[in-house]
Amino acid sequence: MYKPKLPIDIDRLKWIGPDDPGCTDSGLIHCVRIPETASRTQPAPMVVMLHGWSGDESVMWVFKHSLPPNVAVITPRAPLELTNGGFVWFEETHLNPALESQKLALNKLEHFLTCLPRLYPVNPTQMVLIGFSQGAMLGNAFTLTHPNNVIGVASLVGAMLQMPAIERHAGLLAGLPVFVAHGVRDDIIPVSAAQYTRDVYVQLGADVTYVEYPVAHKMNPQGMKDLKTWLYSARSQSNILKARE
Repeated sequence: MYKPKLPIDIDRLKWIGPDDPGCTDSGLIHCVRIPETASRTQPAPMVVMLHGWSGDESVMWVFKHSLPPNVAVITPRAPLELTNGGFVWFEETHLNPALESQKLALNKLEHFLTCLPRLYPVNPTQMVLIGFSQGAMLGNAFTLTHPNNVIGVASLVGAMLQMPAIERHAGLLAGLPVFVAHGVRDDIIPVSAAQYTRDVYVQLGADVTYVEYPVAHKMNPQGMKDLKTWLYSARSQSNILKARE
C-alpha cells in the first residue's frame, strides 16, 4: 500500500487511507486536519487543497504557513496513478484535457466535497479551494460549474480549462474572491494561461487578485506571503477563515 511521507510538524494531521471508511465514503484517499475548536454544532470553515501532476495528498502541506490556524484543511489524492509514480486528475498532459476526462475528475471532486460534512465537523458553505498546476485547473473548473459552493478560489501556477460557452455567464461569480499567481519563467504552463484565467474570472464578475513572480513552475516565498495576505484580507469574503476571536 502506497502511503506518502507526511509532515510531522502538523498537529492533528490524519491520513485517510484506502481501508478507512472515510475513503470508502468519499471516494478519495486524503489527509485532514480538523481544529480542536470544531464541533458538529460549530463546524469549521475549510480549505481544500488540490495537488498537481504526479503529486499526492502530502505535497500541498508546503502551504501550511499561509493558512489561518482555526480552519479545517483537507488534501485529497487524485484518483489516477501514473506508471512512474504519483497521481493525476487528468491523464492528458496538455492544457485542454478531453471533456470526458474533465467530467470524470469533476464528478470525483464533487462527490468528495459533498461527503466531507458527513465525515467531519466542517461547514460546506465556508469552503475555499486552493489548487496547484493541474489541481488549479480542476479547482477553476469546479468553481465555474459550482459557483455557489465556494467562497474563494486560489489558482496557483495553473490554467483555465477550455469550457464551453463561458461568455454566456458574465456576472456568474460576482464578487467572488479569486487569487491567481504564476511565474513568468514557467515553461510548463505559460504565464499567458494565467492571464487568460484572470481575464475569464474578471469577465464573470469575480474580485481578482493577480500576481506574477520571476520564477518558473513554482511559488516563491513572496507568493506564499501574498497567498496568506489574500486569505486574511478584510476586503475578501474569505476573511471568515480567520481564527475565531
